[in-house]
Amino acid sequence: MGLANFSFSCLASCLCEANLFEIAEPTAHFKVDKPRLSYEFIDWDSTVSMEEPAVQSRQHWHSEMTDDENISPVVQTTHGKVRGTLLKGLYDEKFYAFDGIPYAVPPLGTLRFKEPHDLKPWYGIRDCSKPLDKCLQVSTYSQLVEGSEDCLYLNISVKTLKSEKPLPLMVYIHGGGFKGGDPSRRAWGPDYFMREDVIFISIGHRLGPIGFLSFKDPSLEIPGNAGLKDIVLALRWIKANAVNFNGDPDNITLFGHSSGSMTVQLLLASPQTEGLFHKAILMAGFSMELNRQPNMEYRLAKHLGYEGENVDSQVLDFLLKADPHLLVSSDFFTEAEKNRGLMMPFVPTVESYVTPKAVLLAEPVELQRKTWSNRIPIILGSNSGEGLMPMGFLKKNPKWLSRFQHSPECVLPSTLRLRCDPGQGRQLGQSLLDHFCQAHGLQLTVTHSDALVKLFTHSIVHAQERIIQARLAYGQAATYLYRFDFDSPDFNFYRIRFFGKEQRGVGHVDELGYIFVIPATFKLDESRPEFNTIRRMVSMLVHFAATSDPNAPLTKALVEWKPVTRFGTRMVLNISEELKFIPQPEKPMLKIFDRLFEQAGVPLI
Repeated sequence: MGLANFSFSCLASCLCEANLFEIAEPTAHFKVDKPRLSYEFIDWDSTVSMEEPAVQSRQHWHSEMTDDENISPVVQTTHGKVRGTLLKGLYDEKFYAFDGIPYAVPPLGTLRFKEPHDLKPWYGIRDCSKPLDKCLQVSTYSQLVEGSEDCLYLNISVKTLKSEKPLPLMVYIHGGGFKGGDPSRRAWGPDYFMREDVIFISIGHRLGPIGFLSFKDPSLEIPGNAGLKDIVLALRWIKANAVNFNGDPDNITLFGHSSGSMTVQLLLASPQTEGLFHKAILMAGFSMELNRQPNMEYRLAKHLGYEGENVDSQVLDFLLKADPHLLVSSDFFTEAEKNRGLMMPFVPTVESYVTPKAVLLAEPVELQRKTWSNRIPIILGSNSGEGLMPMGFLKKNPKWLSRFQHSPECVLPSTLRLRCDPGQGRQLGQSLLDHFCQAHGLQLTVTHSDALVKLFTHSIVHAQERIIQARLAYGQAATYLYRFDFDSPDFNFYRIRFFGKEQRGVGHVDELGYIFVIPATFKLDESRPEFNTIRRMVSMLVHFAATSDPNAPLTKALVEWKPVTRFGTRMVLNISEELKFIPQPEKPMLKIFDRLFEQAGVPLI
C-alpha cells in the first residue's frame, strides 16, 4: 500500500483500482473541435444525460484562436515563447490559460525511469491553448490505459498579465494514489481562483512504475522518486518564469490533495525544495513513513515475462523494452499480500544512494525534525467523514465485514500493520475494533457501519495529528487546521458519485468541488450556501497564499482562524454552512492511536 495513512487495506483491495483514501481523481473525456475549442463533457458517468446541468456546465470554456494579443497572448519564457488563450469561466470570469507548457525533456526511450532532464529552448511560438495528455495510467472508471509517457507539462491560469503588484502563485499537485490523476483544467477547473488576484498552476508528473521505480545499482542512475523530481524541476521552472506571467517568484504556495498532499509533505521535508515555495497547504493526505516493499522491479519484470535473475541491469534492460501500457496495468500482488494492505507497489521511497537531485535520503518523520520548511506557514486539514469511502462499499457488500473479523490488523494504519509481527498486528487491530465498535468478538454487521466510519476517519485524522505535533515540536511558523464539514444534498459530488444521494456526510474528495470546477459541477444560484462556501474557501486559501494569513476580508468578520497551539484545547476551523472555530471533535479519541504506536515501538514524531 505504501504510505502511512493508507489504512484498512483488506477492504481497499476490493475497491477496483481505488484505495479507500486514494481513489483516482476524476477522469473526464472531452471532444475538441479545432480551431474553435469547445470542451464538452461526454463520459464521466454513463447514467448522466447529456442534457443535464452536470454536463451542460462543462461547456463554458470557449476560445477563438487568433493573433489578437488580448485573446491569444504570447509570453516569453526562459525556454521560448508560448501562446495561450482567453477563456470565460463558469461565472463569466475571464482569464488566460497556458496549457501544456513543457518543463523537461520528454522521458522517453532510455530516459524512462530516469531523473528529469532540463529542456532545451525552442524556436518560434509554442501553442499552449489546450490541455495535453495526463501521465500514462489505468482509469479507475473504465479500467482502460489512458494518457502518455510524454507528460512533463504544466498549466498556468491567470486573470491578468499586467497589474500594479505581481500576483502570488498557487501550485497544485493532484491526487490519485501516485498512480493516477489528471493535472489539467479538464479535471480541476481554476474558475473560482480566477475571481481572485492569484496565478493558478498545475503540474503533470510521472506516476506508477514510470514515476517511482528504483534500482540500488548506482551505475544505472535510477535511485527512484522520478515523479517527485519532476515536480522539483517544474518548481524551478515556475520560480524562474513567474515574472513572465505577472507573478511574484518569492510568493509561491504549494498545495495538494490526498496523495498530492502527501507529495507536498515529502517536498516540505526535502532539502531540494528550499526556496522553491514559501507556504504549503495539505488537504486530506498525510504520511510520516514510506513503507515501500523490496524487489518490486524484479517482480514487475517477472510478471511481464522476464525469466532472468534478479540483477538490476538485466531487469532494467527488460523493463525499458516493455510495453508501457503493460507496465502501468500490471497487478502482481497476491490476494494474501492485498489482505496485508499491499496495493501500490510503486510509491515514493527513501533513495538508497546520494545523487545531486536526491529528494529523500531518510524517512519523512526523521527529515521533518530539521527541515527548512519548519520556518514557513502551512494549512492542513481533512473532511469530517473521510471514512465514508470504505463504508459505502461495505453496505453493498457486507460479506467483506468478515475480513475484519478474521484479520483485524486490516483496520490499522499501514505503518503499524507492516511493522508489527502478525500476532501483535491482530491484537492491536482488535483493540481498535473493540474501542470503536464495542464488538468484543461479536460478528460485525452493517449496524456497525457508523462506528467503522468513525474509526476510519479518526485514523486519517491521527496521521494529520502527527504532522501537527511535529510542527509544534520543531516548527517556528504558524500551522492552521481546518475541518471541512459541509454536508450538501447535491454538491458533494464524490459521495453522490459513489454512494448516491441517500447517503449523507462529507467524504474524501468532496471538498474539492468547493475550490475547483470539476466534471460534475453545475452553476449555483449565488444565494445558495454552497456558493457562499466556495467564495469563503477560495478567499481564505488565496489570502493565505498572498499574506501567510488565511483570515481574508470576506471571512474575518465571521470568525478568526487562529494557528494551533501546543497547550490548551485543540481548536479547528469547522467549514460548513457557517464558519466556526471549535474544539476539534476527533481529538479526544486520537489517544488510542497514540497508545497503539507506543505499543508497536513506532515514534509519533
